[in-house]
Amino acid sequence: MTGETVCDLLKPLIGKTGTIFLVVGKVGQIGFATTENNKLTGVEVRSDGFVLLERSTGWTVIDPGEVVVVGWNSDADQTTGQFL
Repeated sequence: MTGETVCDLLKPLIGKTGTIFLVVGKVGQIGFATTENNKLTGVEVRSDGFVLLERSTGWTVIDPGEVVVVGWNSDADQTTGQFL
């Protein structure tokens, strides 16, 4: 996936609570919980091509070239969610 695609998928989630899941090649599924105290506050493609995810309590940098799937489950949705 490109950095721009990952950003386009994640930007609508800024400020929302729930769980963001990324399936990363050769690694598997990773998740980020976004709570009232730890919301996603920003997403951008860095100059080196990596994607910077900023949250209230810190940040994460990911290689978008390794991302295969992006998923999100809202806290408001009490169903079992999607299975990838």
